[in-house]
Amino acid sequence: MRTLCINLKTPQESSSAEAFLLLSPRVQFRFPQFIFVEIESTQHLFGGEHRTMEKALEIARKFSGDPAVAIADTAPAAQMFSRWRPSYVAPRGKEQEGFRGLGLDALKDLEGLHPWPQKRPIEHMISFFHTLGVHGLEDVLNFRMNSLRERWGEFGVLLWNRLHSQDSQVISPLVPRDPLVGYGYFDDPLGAVPLLMARIKPHMDILFARLAGLSRYAQRMDLILHCEYSDKKHPVSIEPVSPTRDQELFEDLLEKKLTSLVLQNPIREFEISVFDVPEKVQQLDFFEPRDNTEDRWRRLISFAKQAQCDMGFLQMEASHFPEQSFRLVTDWPEDFKPQDLVERQEEALQVKSVYAKSLATSPRPALLLDKPQLLSTAEAQKLRFVSSLPSERIESSWWQISVQDLKNRDYYFALSHQGQLLWVFKDRINLQVYLHGYFD
Repeated sequence: MRTLCINLKTPQESSSAEAFLLLSPRVQFRFPQFIFVEIESTQHLFGGEHRTMEKALEIARKFSGDPAVAIADTAPAAQMFSRWRPSYVAPRGKEQEGFRGLGLDALKDLEGLHPWPQKRPIEHMISFFHTLGVHGLEDVLNFRMNSLRERWGEFGVLLWNRLHSQDSQVISPLVPRDPLVGYGYFDDPLGAVPLLMARIKPHMDILFARLAGLSRYAQRMDLILHCEYSDKKHPVSIEPVSPTRDQELFEDLLEKKLTSLVLQNPIREFEISVFDVPEKVQQLDFFEPRDNTEDRWRRLISFAKQAQCDMGFLQMEASHFPEQSFRLVTDWPEDFKPQDLVERQEEALQVKSVYAKSLATSPRPALLLDKPQLLSTAEAQKLRFVSSLPSERIESSWWQISVQDLKNRDYYFALSHQGQLLWVFKDRINLQVYLHGYFD
């Protein structure tokens, strides 16, 4: 069984292990800064053990400035190598080969999921070996189990088992239970937004690393800033138009909001919380569009929403009259979903993304006026109707109460004197002409 040990070198919360669920479901935290991951069945997904170790380092750097990792057959050896031989991958079934050149002090780190009950026995053991002229870790392998048992009892047996890869330590699947929260305290109160962002960002790095490990999306992030000289608090809430793990987006939105605050009273501490939802799963194939326009749209609409600006797309509604058949939505419309257009030239292929393909053949214009515009007789006479017969007829229902509510329209395609293709209708009751839309 292959085990990856991550030594974060600084004390961490047990929740930090959630970020490494990207590597395997079997993850275990050991106080104060060790994380063990069973990668026997998952390392091939990352391209092998070395690539898995590189991915682990990438995640670990969000928690620590100088993490260390190692891989071995057992958790005790993996921990020891992470301390004395960082980034070492022990040969499968031959982890003792990595003991060469290591001193006896390395025995203190031969622990794994279960640390030594006390440090004094192992220190006494190291001193005893030195008196025998044994100074290298590989030389201790020559001692028999019975010899160690006679001298140190069960502790000697435990040491022999760990040295010979016989100490079975099972890493159980991790069941996340901790909330996505963070807390920061400043020894020197801060009142400048750039300094605040620099101190908050490490906490966001950790929270979003945990989100990725949990395969969750952030729906909202709440930040509470506690002032130094009073009980005043500055609550800040960030909520994009759709859940995402785009940490850069949350940072940009947060910085914009902090800039709008008046921080005359400096900040002493802060609390940060992330409210998560299940991530969206998409099936990808070879011809999946490479363009991420939809993601860029979400960023744009999030900034517009924070600035209290209405922005979006007009979505069709099931209504009888065109001016009542759309509403403003912020979600990326299904009609705008990109489709791949595969162009073939001789033996070459080129894949292009095509948007709103269905709108090109729509019988109604893409640009529709909120309210039909009445044209004067002179304006109507300047129009050149494409056909004498209407392309569409719309009538009010027979149960309309008053005559003024009746609507009877004949729609036509018409060209303006400027060459624009217009969508107009004639009111069959008052015989007036109205402009209702433009074709792109």
